[in-house]
Parts: sequence; C-alpha cells; structure tokens
Amino acid sequence: MIRTPHDLAAAADRLLAPPADNPHTLAPGLRARAAAALLRLALDEAMDCFWRRVHPAMTHCRGRTKALCLEWYVPPSVARQWYAVWSAVSAACHHHTYELPPTPAEVRAWSADVRELLDALAHGTERVEL
Repeated sequence: MIRTPHDLAAAADRLLAPPADNPHTLAPGLRARAAAALLRLALDEAMDCFWRRVHPAMTHCRGRTKALCLEWYVPPSVARQWYAVWSAVSAACHHHTYELPPTPAEVRAWSADVRELLDALAHGTERVEL
C-alpha cells in the first residue's frame, strides 16, 4: 500500500525497472509516463504534508499559491527547484499525439530530483521575516 511521497517515488522507480522475466510489461514510453505521474503525485503530496506541518491553513489553497508561497518557508533554491521539477514532470504526464513520451532516463533523472526535494521539504524550514 502506498502511503507517503517516498512510497510514490519508490513505486515510480519500480515501474521504470520492470522484472526481466515478465514479457507482458508496458512499453517503455508508457512506463515512463506512468512513473512521471507517480512522481508528480509524490511532489504534490510532499507539498501538502509540508503545509500541514508548517501552516495548516495553506492546505486549502490552490497548488500554484502553495508553490508561490514556498520560497518564504524554504531556501529560494529549493522553491525554484520544486517548481522546475514539478513543471517538467507535469508536462511529461500529458499525452499529445505530436510529442514523444519521456524516456526512462529522463524520468530517472527527475526521480533523483524528486527524492532530493522530498528530503528538503521534510526537514526543516527557514521562515523569512519581513
């Protein structure tokens, strides 16, 4: 059972590396797109967990608002990285007939970034006082 953002990221990694003895696995492009969807969900869940811990009222805000306010509670580099990775993973989740799906290598790179962000959001905050 998947319970945490880390569990979702681990499920994405397992999806990118299917067992070799199973010939009935999804095509690599479909696995990569599905893994990207799991990574996006992991980022969204991590953001919700962060706001529940730091400022519970923010859990009722829209995703864009949460992302914009993030830089006031974590180092700006973390907030920028979160938005960049979330945008890339989100774009990979959307199917367009004129675009190729993400490659498993791209999704693996995003997975490493997602794990880094999950750790950054789970540990500490740096509230900026004006």
